[in-house]
Amino acid sequence: MNKLDYSVSLRAKGLGSEDIKNKMKEKGFDDSEIQYYLKKSDEIFLKQSINYKGLRPKRKNSMKMIALGLSLILLVSVFFGYAKIGLLGLFIVWSLVGYTSYR
Repeated sequence: MNKLDYSVSLRAKGLGSEDIKNKMKEKGFDDSEIQYYLKKSDEIFLKQSINYKGLRPKRKNSMKMIALGLSLILLVSVFFGYAKIGLLGLFIVWSLVGYTSYR
């Protein structure tokens, strides 16, 4: 692992600047290198955290969300007296959800 990757990994662990400086001094970094790599690691870590795409919803979840919305509508229709239509619709929607879950 090179020096820049090491400083970025320390930043990703959530260590503060003083902790990172102490760890880098233990590894044998010079003071000028520490300042340079701290600045660069901050820039890289901020870019990575801004462009992080792990929390965005995936396409597979949209089908399930539509199915959940339809099932809510059908469930409400069951409560308003359309029992046969609502229960049949719920069965169809949840069979589709079950089918897409195992693909």
